[in-house]
Amino acid sequence: MGGGSIGARHARNLIALGADVTVTDPDPSRAAALSLPSVPLDLDRLDGYEGVVVASPTARHLEQARAALATGARVLVEKPLAASGDGLADVIGSDRLMVGYNLRFHEPLRRVVGLVRDGAAGQVSSVRVWFGSWLPDWRPAVDYRDTYSARADLGGGVLLDAIHELDLLVWLCGPDEFRVVGAVVDRIGPLEIDVEDTVRAVLRHPDGTVAEVALDYLSRRYRRGIEVIGDRATVRFDWARKVVEVEDAVQVRAEEDATPISRSYELEAEHFLAFVAGRAAPPVDGPAAAASIRLADDIRRAAGCLS
Repeated sequence: MGGGSIGARHARNLIALGADVTVTDPDPSRAAALSLPSVPLDLDRLDGYEGVVVASPTARHLEQARAALATGARVLVEKPLAASGDGLADVIGSDRLMVGYNLRFHEPLRRVVGLVRDGAAGQVSSVRVWFGSWLPDWRPAVDYRDTYSARADLGGGVLLDAIHELDLLVWLCGPDEFRVVGAVVDRIGPLEIDVEDTVRAVLRHPDGTVAEVALDYLSRRYRRGIEVIGDRATVRFDWARKVVEVEDAVQVRAEEDATPISRSYELEAEHFLAFVAGRAAPPVDGPAAAASIRLADDIRRAAGCLS
């Protein structure tokens, strides 16, 4: 459901694994571009599929996921599961739901989480996650002002677009609710959009860990990373340098990892087909997906964007 850039990627990966794929999109040329059969977008006519991928704009995710689950199919919903935490109760309890946080399959991040869980950092005191990129450069072939990222009516804005970073906190620290100490969610740059281009937030976990979140559409050069500070060492992954580091009082141990991000999508497709066949559990299920959405809502609330 949805034949844009991410829908097309999912379709290609699933076809490569031997799946029969049909596309539904308001623009039938998207299916034609993939040389795939196309059916009209009709939420009352989704029966007959073992698996459904919801890859439409964020604002459509919850409605389409609910309709797909009603057919009895296993469902992969692109992140985030919904534009807000409202109305999730009847969806997140389903054991046929998987939410598409492909970074859970990205090897450098798996390495960071594994190191921290194995005690490489020691007792963790703080975590920092950051993401920044100039929005017009994301999809050079299209006008950025027409993309879902730039439009509130489609669920855009950097807070949900970069919700991977919030899921990293959930993955690393567990689903217990963070408390948002303070936040800024605002449009402060020159882009012609009606959503936020900047997010800064400080959070506190029940175990005492402090987390910093920095997201934007304004950085002229792509930047992204995670840093975990503990009493034994600091563990970090910097996407720009493609290196995982463990920095203690004596040395910095660096492991190069240039695993392409495309590999995470391929692994996600493999996992989804195993999930459809009943051989695997989703790495991000409904409750885990709801935790990151709840964080986004709390950040907006702390910034005065929600009552």
